[in-house]
Amino acid sequence: MEFQKTIFALTPEQARAQLARDGQDSSHHFDTTQQHDTANGSLFGDLGERTADPPNRRGAPVSIPPDELPTIGHIGRYALKYRLGEGGLGAVYAAQDPLLSRLVAIKTLGAEMAPEARERFNSLFLNEARAVASLNHPHIVTVFDAGTSPQGAYIAMELLKGKDLRQLIKEGWRPKPVEAAQIVRRAADALAYAHAKGIIHRDVKPANIFMTGRTQPKVLDFGIARVASQQESGTEDDFAAGSPYYMAPEQVRHDPVDRRCDVYSLGVVLYELLTGVRPFQGATLSQIAESVLTHQPPLIHELNPSVPQALSLIAARAMEKDPDNRYRSARALSRELRHWIEEQEDAEEDESALTAHQGSRRLHRLGMGLGGVAVLAAVTWAVVSWWGSDPGSAAPVVAVAESPPPAPLPVVQAVPADAAGAPAEVAVPTSSGLTASPTEAASRGLVVQEAVPADPAPAPTPAPAPEGVARERRATPPAAPVRPAPRSAVAAAGATLATGEVVLAISPWGQVEVNGAPAGIAPPLNRLTLTEGRHTITIRNDEFPPHRVTITVTPGQPVTVRHKFGS
Repeated sequence: MEFQKTIFALTPEQARAQLARDGQDSSHHFDTTQQHDTANGSLFGDLGERTADPPNRRGAPVSIPPDELPTIGHIGRYALKYRLGEGGLGAVYAAQDPLLSRLVAIKTLGAEMAPEARERFNSLFLNEARAVASLNHPHIVTVFDAGTSPQGAYIAMELLKGKDLRQLIKEGWRPKPVEAAQIVRRAADALAYAHAKGIIHRDVKPANIFMTGRTQPKVLDFGIARVASQQESGTEDDFAAGSPYYMAPEQVRHDPVDRRCDVYSLGVVLYELLTGVRPFQGATLSQIAESVLTHQPPLIHELNPSVPQALSLIAARAMEKDPDNRYRSARALSRELRHWIEEQEDAEEDESALTAHQGSRRLHRLGMGLGGVAVLAAVTWAVVSWWGSDPGSAAPVVAVAESPPPAPLPVVQAVPADAAGAPAEVAVPTSSGLTASPTEAASRGLVVQEAVPADPAPAPTPAPAPEGVARERRATPPAAPVRPAPRSAVAAAGATLATGEVVLAISPWGQVEVNGAPAGIAPPLNRLTLTEGRHTITIRNDEFPPHRVTITVTPGQPVTVRHKFGS
C-alpha cells in the first residue's frame, strides 16, 4: 500500500529504478512501448512543460501489448503505466484498463485538503464528471469513468495522440486563415452541444483544445474550472482557477456567467491562432485583469494582412466586452464561421473555373493559328507540285469563298493533281477579271472550301490552250483539292458516350452535386451513372463544411465516394 501512495510522484525513469530495486529489470519495456508524444498532456490546462516524457521517446515500434508494460501504481481498477503531466490539482497518467484491455488517460485530483473539504470536493467533482460523461460529440474528449480512491478522486478518459494548441503555437505553428476558422468552428460546435445540455466550459483556452489532426480539435476539461474554483475559494470564482488571458470580462469581475463567456474565449483563441500573440497582456494577475477589462486590441487583419477582414471582424465580435454585443451562442458563432469558410471555397472554385476557361481560350487561339499554318503549308505544297507537273495536263482548281473573319481557318490537306477523281473547277474572280491565286485569296481572309458536284461527269479532253492563256496558267498555280472528312469520324461524333457507375456512401446525409449541378440527396440516393472521364462530386450538409472530390469514371469499374460528416 505504501508503494501505491508514493509511486504517483515517480517519473518513468524513477519507476524503472524502483522496479529494479524490487528485483525487476524492466528497462527494455520502456524502450519498446507505444509512443504518446503529448497524449492528453494538457488535461489540466496550464501544466507547464510535462515533467516526464512518455516511454519510447525515440519512437521505437510497438512490440509488446500495453498490459505487459511495467505498472508503477494503481488507482481504482486502473494500472498506471507512466506519467503524462502534472498540475496543481494532481497528475495525468497513461493507464491500463484491465476490464476492457485498453490504454486510457487517468486524471487524478489529489490536492491536499481537510477531510470535510475533501468530501465536499469529491461530491462536486463526481457530479461534474457525471454531466461531462453524458457528452458524446466527435470534438469532445470521451469520458469513460470516474470515482474516488484513497489517493483521491480520478477520472478516466480516452487517450489522445497529438498536441494541444498551446504547444503548437509555442512551436511556431501558424494555421492558414481557413484552417484556423475550421478549428474554432468545430470547437464552437462542441461547445454548442455542451451548452444545449446545460454545461458551460468556463475555461476555453489553447491548452484545452487538443489537436488530433490538422483541423480536428478535441475540447478537454469540461467542468474542471468550476471544480477548481470551489476547491480554491469555497465559492465559484472562475478567476481563481482559470486562465485570465482567455477569460471574459464578466468572469474577471466575478459576475454571473452564461454560455457567452465560452464564445468570448473562442474569439481570443482565434485571435491568437491568426496573429501568434495574445490580445491581452500583463506580468501579474491584476495587470492581465486590467487589460481584459479595458484594453482594446488591434484588429487581426491590422496585425496580419494575410487574414481577410471579414474573418477578423468575426473574431472581434466574439471578443466584445459586453456579452450583449457578442454572438448570442456558440452555435451562432459556428454558423458565421461556416458561412465564411464556404464563401472562401466558392471563391476558390470560381478562380479555378476562370483559370480553366482562360486555358481553354489559349488552346482555341493556338488551334486557330495551327489551322492557318496548315492551310499555308497545303498551298505551298500545291505550288511545288504544279511546277513539277505537265503544263498541258488538266490542273485542279478549287473554290474559294469569302468567310467572316472570326471563323477559324480549317485545316486543308493537299493531294497530288493526279489523285483519283477530278474535282469541280470553279474560279474566284478578282477586280481585273482574272483568276486569283490561292495565296492571294488567303491574303484577303478567304477560306478554302470544297465544291462537291452531285454527279460528276468524266472530264472532257481539254482543247489546246492559246499560248497567252498557257503562260497565264503557268504564272498562277492552282490550289490543292480538299480531302473530305472520313465517314468513320462523322459516325463517331453521333455515337453514344460510354458511362460508368458511382456508388455513394454518405452519412448521415448530404446534398449531392455533380460538376456543380444538383443530383439529389444521399441517402436515399446511392448510385450515379456518369459519362466516362473526370467529374467533380460535391456533398453538402448544412451542419458541416462541404466535401469535394474529383473522380475518374471508367466503364465497368464502379467508383465509391464515401464520406461521414463530423468525423
